[in-house]
Amino acid sequence: MRNLLKIAMEEDGYRVIEAKNGQQGLEEYHRHHPDMVLLDALMPDMDGFTCCQKLRSVEDNASVPILMITALDDQNSIDQAFVAGATDYITKPIFWSVLSQRVHCLLLNSQTAKQLRTLTSQCRRQQQWQILGHHITRQWQHPFELKSLFQDFVGQLQSHLKAERVGIHRMDGRLMAEVVAPGYPSVKTLKWEKITLLGRYQSKYDQGDPIILDFSKKLDLSEKEIAPLERLSVQHIILSPLLFQDNLWGILWVHYCRSSDQWEAWEIDCLSHLSDLLAITSKTMEVIKV
Repeated sequence: MRNLLKIAMEEDGYRVIEAKNGQQGLEEYHRHHPDMVLLDALMPDMDGFTCCQKLRSVEDNASVPILMITALDDQNSIDQAFVAGATDYITKPIFWSVLSQRVHCLLLNSQTAKQLRTLTSQCRRQQQWQILGHHITRQWQHPFELKSLFQDFVGQLQSHLKAERVGIHRMDGRLMAEVVAPGYPSVKTLKWEKITLLGRYQSKYDQGDPIILDFSKKLDLSEKEIAPLERLSVQHIILSPLLFQDNLWGILWVHYCRSSDQWEAWEIDCLSHLSDLLAITSKTMEVIKV
């Protein structure tokens, strides 16, 4: 029966991973992270209900559909399946046309829910970026101290990005603001050119191009350039130029010392936009002082 089911599903285009019992099923789940689980209620050593409960206890597993296949069609068994965390159930004997439609619908619903969560998360992140931008532009309506604005901004940015270190250097080498997570060193003891990698990337900065460096990959940097950043335990860096009328005013840098989410192109654009707002703000303040 199991072989026939596997063959039928593979003919339908699915990749199938088999397990002989509940314990092996758990092991295979952790190894392969499948999009869906078909679970027999009656198995040796560990029944399907127990296996289902253990699968549902796995972190971030709430959305994975689990279809319980069972010969037990009494109401108590059905209720037990749903209590254990099953998404749906189907009783034996199995008709492939019915199972095929059930699998297709469950996977489609799961994928739709995943896309909705992704869009919801993206909208939330976009709103947070907008809030950061509004925070800068609101300051234009009232008197403010530039260094205080920068310090407040990098604090909010660090919280939003969940980075270990965020700061701003201006082109005269002055550190305008820095926020560092507890347990990590400041950049104050290092020359600002080493933090911004100015010698390597100034031409890109002048063009307004942000720089993204992943230290888990091979980088086109010398050992001399990498060493100071390694002392800061940096694993991932984003460097964003602050441009005003094509003139480089400063550089905003973000340090991840553990791990970071994969940045999407629109998020890099948001950071570049905020960097431009900061440059406009700084130059406006300089004009007012003059």
